[in-house]
Amino acid sequence: MRIGYGRMTTRAVSLLILNLAFSSVPPVIAGQFGTPKENEGTRIFQPAEHPYYSGQFHLSGLRTTLIGSLDDRAPWDHLDYAGKHLISVQGSIDIEVNELTNSGQVIAEFVEGSDRYRIVFDRFAAKAPFQDGGIATRIYEHGDSGNGDPLYPKTWLYLGGWGKATMHKNDQVLYKDYDAHFMVMERSRDPKTHEVHYPVKRTLPGGETDPAAMEIDLWVRSKEQNTNNFPPFETFVHLYWDEVTWK
Repeated sequence: MRIGYGRMTTRAVSLLILNLAFSSVPPVIAGQFGTPKENEGTRIFQPAEHPYYSGQFHLSGLRTTLIGSLDDRAPWDHLDYAGKHLISVQGSIDIEVNELTNSGQVIAEFVEGSDRYRIVFDRFAAKAPFQDGGIATRIYEHGDSGNGDPLYPKTWLYLGGWGKATMHKNDQVLYKDYDAHFMVMERSRDPKTHEVHYPVKRTLPGGETDPAAMEIDLWVRSKEQNTNNFPPFETFVHLYWDEVTWK
């Protein structure tokens, strides 16, 4: 078939070619691949709704920050919203876990002063339904989320784990079978002031974190409490890493 274009503009010719091309595309069939069902195309799907979800996560973190010091004497603040007692230390964290089987391990290592510390977090168990057996992904936690305590701002967890860890100091056990929690989460601290903007009166529902960046948080705490401290535990070791790599 020969088409006479005459004085048609370049734009008109392009539109004509596109119309001819798409005229040969068969009509969309309901339920066919790529056809959204009602509003499903825009909602957030849980991992198990993806047919090829492996559950396997492997991440690492660098640029290690210790919140407070292991030499602190009560009363201390190891959440430090104001960002006044942060110590940049040499260290790293490696997370290799399976969310489906609630298994794997988290290894964190750092140096403070002349002492070397190593945290082995490899026993995962849930104390609440949102913890999904001990390792969970794609959930909100803390703040006014209704999940976890309100001592931290509401944040989106790309991955989180709960359970027991053992901490070593210079190859000797320092804390054995202490409660532990890690979060791969939205950035919580202001990159300039290192302040956590929490708690604040906010007008938007999303929380006080910054979804434009990511961090890994890890804490290890004792069962014994001490109300002079914040959080109110005898021991609360808290670190974060703001250089996150997915492997």
